[in-house]
Amino acid sequence: MKEMLHKTREAFHKRVKIVTIEENSEDKECVTNVRKDFVYVVCAAEEESTQNDQPQIQIRKSFDTKTRSEKFAFKIKGSFFVNKNRRIFRVLYCHALKIDLLWKVKVFSPKKSVTMA
Repeated sequence: MKEMLHKTREAFHKRVKIVTIEENSEDKECVTNVRKDFVYVVCAAEEESTQNDQPQIQIRKSFDTKTRSEKFAFKIKGSFFVNKNRRIFRVLYCHALKIDLLWKVKVFSPKKSVTMA
């Protein structure tokens, strides 16, 4: 079974936009939850500071053998500049991806055959 949810929100007089996509699925082997977040914040920029910084990237992964759960998180933060009606705006963004897996069955490696020479 697969469920999807899509939300779009705006705040602070349309200066902040948040898009969220969630997907939950379940099959005979595992339960999967995926969440994607996109956040954009627009603010006025000074013409002297139109130099882009390097985006910040964070990656985390974990695996718990007792609860048979896997987690993966990816986040990138940065900014870019937009010119609209001869005004320069800075757009700050944050994109995030989070994946949670919960395994229902314990995965065993296949048995190896032993041969004696």
